[in-house]
Amino acid sequence: MDDEDKLDAPSEANGPRRLYREDLRARKPDRAVFLEAPRSPIALVLDGVDGNYNKGAIFRLADSFLLERVHFCQTTIEHKHRRFLKSARGTHRWVPYEAGEDPLDVIQSYRERGYRIVVTEQCEGSVPLLDADLGSPVCIVLGGELSGVSPEVIAVADIVVELPTMGMANSLNVAMSAGMMVLSAFRCLPR
Repeated sequence: MDDEDKLDAPSEANGPRRLYREDLRARKPDRAVFLEAPRSPIALVLDGVDGNYNKGAIFRLADSFLLERVHFCQTTIEHKHRRFLKSARGTHRWVPYEAGEDPLDVIQSYRERGYRIVVTEQCEGSVPLLDADLGSPVCIVLGGELSGVSPEVIAVADIVVELPTMGMANSLNVAMSAGMMVLSAFRCLPR
């Protein structure tokens, strides 16, 4: 947007003014300070999640909420793939993550540190997200869009949460599901 277009933006007298790139950048700390910022006690464990777009979008989500760490279990990150780069928008440089791990080992390490293990899956007896107490700190587990979370991982969950799907589709995109889960967990954090 050039300066002439900014003059046409509504003033505060007319309502909220849209923030532009330079406004948003001014809100950010220096990069060295950012690297030392405290992280949210929320971890994401992705059990066999594929798709470069999904992986990149999850990096953006993790950056936005300063997640403690993202674990891309049983998969790799293709840092130079066009779809990954387009959706990650450089956030993979800032988000702590691991790839290729065994999900049960990762989950066990979080359980030992006192994290509540919340699996996101459609199961008999699952709790609707709007009724769920996610707790804090929390380790959120999501699975691949077709394969879902593996039965071995579901078996070790403290709670299995199901997202609402009232339309004709049976499920949501994994990056969208991650966003709903992370926002719900973030809202439970002490302020």
